[in-house]
Amino acid sequence: MRAPEGDRSTVTQGRIAVPPRLTLYLPHPESRLSNELAHGSAIVGLPVITGHIRIYYEGNVIGAENLKRYRDRAAQATGRLLHNYPTGYPTRAREDVDPREVVEIGVIDVETNQIDIAARPADVSWWIDVEDLVDLGLIQKAD
Repeated sequence: MRAPEGDRSTVTQGRIAVPPRLTLYLPHPESRLSNELAHGSAIVGLPVITGHIRIYYEGNVIGAENLKRYRDRAAQATGRLLHNYPTGYPTRAREDVDPREVVEIGVIDVETNQIDIAARPADVSWWIDVEDLVDLGLIQKAD
């Protein structure tokens, strides 16, 4: 069985395997995404066969209490991408983008929602708030 057009996932026993990790991205500072998405949005995604990156994002524009932290927004975006995988959750917070529009910063484990940011704090602090950088263990809390 072939994976549907647009996916590079592996196929096992007639089903498409869910990836163990998703990539975390920031918008490239000069991309349209940096102006169109809510500042601090968590962006997760995977490359698709077209050469684009399929992203899901969560910016908590309504101010939900359970989405105040970056890690919670990333978990929400992950859940949308994995909902009925590979179809994903039907939402406006999804887009296939040119790889030049995003910058890879780390990964999120799909089972535990454990986040591993590989980028330096100085490279992400323009997008991710200081409180979230502390929460993620990337910087120490200022006394």
